Amino acid sequence: MGNKTPSSRVMVDILYQIQELCKPVDLNPIFHSNKLVALKKLKIFLNHSTKETLQKCDSNEIIYSSLSLIYYFGMRLKVEKLSGKLWLCFATKQFNTAEEIFHQVMEFLHPEHGELVIKTTIRFFSEVSLWTLENFVAQILELILFYNNGKITLFNVMLTDIHCIVFSDIVSARHRTRVLYELLKSKNWVIDSQHLLPFVTRFLNFFTNNVSHKRPSFQHLKKGFEVCLRRIFERASNKHKLAIVNTILHWFTMVNIDKENVLEVANLIDYAALLYEVGRYRESFQTGFIHHIVKKLIGSTDALYSYCGCRILARFFDRHKNCSYLIVPTIYYEFSQVPLKVGEYDRSDKAFVREHRELFHDYFVKAFETNHFNQANIEALYYVMSCLVLEVPCGLTAAAVTCMVMFVQDFAITTDIPEKCRFWLHAVVLSLLSLICWVHKAPELYRYVNEIVSRRAKDAPQLNPPLLDDYKIDNERANWNKDTLFFEDWELRYGLWKHFRSSQKCLKERNPGEKSTIN
Repeated sequence: MGNKTPSSRVMVDILYQIQELCKPVDLNPIFHSNKLVALKKLKIFLNHSTKETLQKCDSNEIIYSSLSLIYYFGMRLKVEKLSGKLWLCFATKQFNTAEEIFHQVMEFLHPEHGELVIKTTIRFFSEVSLWTLENFVAQILELILFYNNGKITLFNVMLTDIHCIVFSDIVSARHRTRVLYELLKSKNWVIDSQHLLPFVTRFLNFFTNNVSHKRPSFQHLKKGFEVCLRRIFERASNKHKLAIVNTILHWFTMVNIDKENVLEVANLIDYAALLYEVGRYRESFQTGFIHHIVKKLIGSTDALYSYCGCRILARFFDRHKNCSYLIVPTIYYEFSQVPLKVGEYDRSDKAFVREHRELFHDYFVKAFETNHFNQANIEALYYVMSCLVLEVPCGLTAAAVTCMVMFVQDFAITTDIPEKCRFWLHAVVLSLLSLICWVHKAPELYRYVNEIVSRRAKDAPQLNPPLLDDYKIDNERANWNKDTLFFEDWELRYGLWKHFRSSQKCLKERNPGEKSTIN
């Protein structure tokens, strides 16, 4: 061809020859000489072409030929390495040439034909049945992602491809999904929220609707999509994580999904919340974010939605990762060596509690009243309220939580509910009040709370933690419904007032002229 760029007709003829030499696309050694000729011809062809001239040709033929060669020589190199043959150096050289050709084709066709390259490559893998070679496929697609400037297009095309074959070839769909979740770890993927959120929504629809079948094979695929979503959370920036969670929350409350999927989607949000780095509450959550969780989930009449809402909100609030110690309500004694971490006082967090105090009060109390029959819900509410007490240690939080639990106690006393549920509510009330005492080291309040604990231990131990599935009450302790076994509102208010007034006085003595930040 000399040094001149070949004419269009000559280019078409050469590409046709190369394509024919690459057939069939398999590893049969009887076609080895043809593959070597094709490798040489395609290398010369590309060296005498330009980006403009190559884009005038049939891109599908060029892509197919380069993929055929890199597949053939790549697999041959792998076989040579395993067998330890003497021809390893030749196989390595041939593969390196095939790899250079593929890189050159990518450079020529991107970015103008980026989507075409992706679709043609995926079709090639399907026609040649290469999806079982997950590592090889992932490496090729990783290169394409790099040349495509990390755009999300590749992932969207792959998701569409999986959607098309999921019901006809579940095994291949699973291979494709595994390739997809490996690619989602790629550092070449450039995440932008404009395309990320619609992509996540596609995943969610797939995750809950398209693979809701009970067949084990579909359940495995569903697990693959869960891994994909988790990979997205891991790769996303902190800002994007919250945007993703917000998208899932809105989708969560709009789409009608069965109970099994509700828990699985809630677990995904829980995982995202675990990865989200929470600073000051006011700065960490978008406007309406907390309202959405509290009103739509915690305040839901559906016990499962309410439970999920509590777990999600607690996960966001739990900055010091106290969750493993807040699984069940317990009594926090004055000298208890509890491995709980208490947050530092912060004006901004206090302002956050003040802003949401009424919201928390209305919906937390409502959730206790609506789901008093469900132990898991009660423990989840205990978890989220404990997080507030621990993370925002100030008089405002202590007073707000005390006010809530007094409403809960009143509901437990005055409402006709199963006896077991009544005991659960009283136990949670005591646990939260003892936690407030423990966090603030409030002696006056402790004195009163310990007094109630002692009375109950003697006359009605079922009113104290732990929460039990079955209560066996002695006949001697049958008359437990006595006023002296419950908390008095005025006693609690006095205890709080006395403690925080004393704290404020001590602070002023240490820092004269400084305004108190305790309550």
